[in-house]
Amino acid sequence: MKIGEALHKERLKLGLTQEQMCEGVLSRPFYAKVEGDKNRINAESLFQILLEHQVDLLEFCDLIQDDYTSEEQKVEKQFETKMNQAVSAKDTEAIDKYCQQVMNSSKNEVLKLRALITSAYFNGETDKIDAEIKTKIKDEFDEGNNWVERPELLRLLANTMPLWDQKELDFWIGRLLDFAKKAELSEFMTERYLRLLENYLVVCYDREIHKKTTHFDHIDDVIAYIIDATKPLHLMMYRIVALYLHALFKGQKDRANKIKKDMKYYGYGKLIVSWPE
Repeated sequence: MKIGEALHKERLKLGLTQEQMCEGVLSRPFYAKVEGDKNRINAESLFQILLEHQVDLLEFCDLIQDDYTSEEQKVEKQFETKMNQAVSAKDTEAIDKYCQQVMNSSKNEVLKLRALITSAYFNGETDKIDAEIKTKIKDEFDEGNNWVERPELLRLLANTMPLWDQKELDFWIGRLLDFAKKAELSEFMTERYLRLLENYLVVCYDREIHKKTTHFDHIDDVIAYIIDATKPLHLMMYRIVALYLHALFKGQKDRANKIKKDMKYYGYGKLIVSWPE
């Protein structure tokens, strides 16, 4: 949907005339041509109108994203959706299929690396990853790349965690936590951090880090950060996962099983399929 069409839709929902919609920002004749896709509206005027009428910006972006998203970004979004579904179901056949599609059709090198590592991980073949590829990935997390603020590199780290030894992984997670505690993150970025940190906890549990050392590396710090960052109700699921993993780390199987049982009772049975045991 084009911007003009989306504005038209929002205006009708609000029950406003064109004059009322653009008052104090644009002339009605100019605005009418914007809705008709004959004039372009600048970003400042668009946001003035949207904010003036308290239009949900996320909802508005959802309306227009297909028309203003590149084919490459669409491929990445489809990959994210399909891959998340396949990973949740632990469907290695589907994972391999989607990864191959990305390798064949995408020009995004970071996305290709993510696909390659995801497929290797679920097939138990991370030890076969070429050293040159590992070096290429590691270079992305150079301090000069400012990777802690770049969504595509945060996703890359989340997907490639099984490649790195614990010392390397803890170094990057430490930098991430340091930045997160100091920065004023948007809700989008907070969720990205929560997903990544959740991955870190799963990797640590799979490696049985809590059994091999006398301290928990960044595990306790990560759980504390997740608990603190998930005060808003819509982020509560990340807190529940963190509490579940915390119970596993502490060897509290009964507590962990109760959390899973409660999740099933409340209709989230599919969501917990990928949780570690």
